[in-house]
Amino acid sequence: MSAAPDVLAMDGVAVIGTLGFFVPAAILLTVVVLAVVRDRRLAAQEEADEAAEQARAREALDDYEDIQGHRPGDRPRTPPTD
Repeated sequence: MSAAPDVLAMDGVAVIGTLGFFVPAAILLTVVVLAVVRDRRLAAQEEADEAAEQARAREALDDYEDIQGHRPGDRPRTPPTD
């Protein structure tokens, strides 16, 4: 009997072992990368929402007038002295 069938069987086991290591590692790496990308997108979306809310608050302050009709940014104007 020759040793050729034994060598082929060993090569097949080595391929299965290699795939058994690298395929789960690639899947895990993909899951981690997708989670990081998703987290960064959510953080950017939350930051954009906060910026939009602050802009709306600034706009709302611009529309504010007190009882006398003065706006917060208006300065009382003094007549020029000649």
